[in-house]
Amino acid sequence: MTEQKRVILVTGANKGIGFEVVKKFLQESSSKTNNNDVILLGSRNIKRGEDAIQQLGCPSNVHLLQLDTSSKESIILATNEIKQKYNGHLDILINNAGIVPREDSIEAAKSTLATNYYGVKMVNEHLIPLLHENGRVINVASTVGSMGLYICSKELQKRYTSSTLTIEELDHLVEDFLSAFESHNLEHMGYPSELPFKAYSVSKAALIALTRIEAREYSHKKNISIYAVCPGFCATDLNNNAAGARSASLGADSILYMINTPTNELENGGFYRDGEKLSQICDDDAAVRAYIEHSKKLVEKIQ
Repeated sequence: MTEQKRVILVTGANKGIGFEVVKKFLQESSSKTNNNDVILLGSRNIKRGEDAIQQLGCPSNVHLLQLDTSSKESIILATNEIKQKYNGHLDILINNAGIVPREDSIEAAKSTLATNYYGVKMVNEHLIPLLHENGRVINVASTVGSMGLYICSKELQKRYTSSTLTIEELDHLVEDFLSAFESHNLEHMGYPSELPFKAYSVSKAALIALTRIEAREYSHKKNISIYAVCPGFCATDLNNNAAGARSASLGADSILYMINTPTNELENGGFYRDGEKLSQICDDDAAVRAYIEHSKKLVEKIQ
């Protein structure tokens, strides 16, 4: 290890968008002389992670890091491995791992929030302290969160987007959602029945809100920048490689843009897609209505 090396971790990188992000980092490395980047390919399953590295051609600077982002024990083990093998050095953290529920049950909802929200929060709590000066964190979110929030009650919108929202308050919002989901009381809470992929939508709305909170908390510590990014609706295993969706490679470009763009051209805590800053609440009614109709068809295919 030398001080010049960047250490980059991509979670959920054995397939889909995360795998494409790793491929693009490798392509960037090959185009530069004396590039010293070390890429940690995060994978919950060791065998799938090893297979992914084989597909990449076993590059010497890509290393497997077993990491189940829904498990605190796994996150602690991965953190300790980074400390032991890479001198506790981390420059870029890309929280790409995520799931979409295949059924409309409380168990599926809890699993979705455990990975897409609580998991990212736990990973950041353990790994952001390892980031070096000017480190960056990319939380892979979705416009599903901002569109879902658009059709929620004004009170929920106000709470999710509050400039003084704390992590504890956000946790309560998520806990209240799960409680209402289990008791079939979501509409009373302000989550309408027409909200598609309820648990997934709330997990991404919460992740966008978490990004804003974390940016406030960590920006004065080593100039760390934290962004939420929507890669767009990409054809991956999450949606059974939906017809008409954009490629995972194009989605990866959205993420890489946030790594390669100077920080003075970005808003810390902001939400972006394809290099364009997005609102925390989508304000395009036609787009939201089209999304609702599209989701009805998609639900039939993936469940």
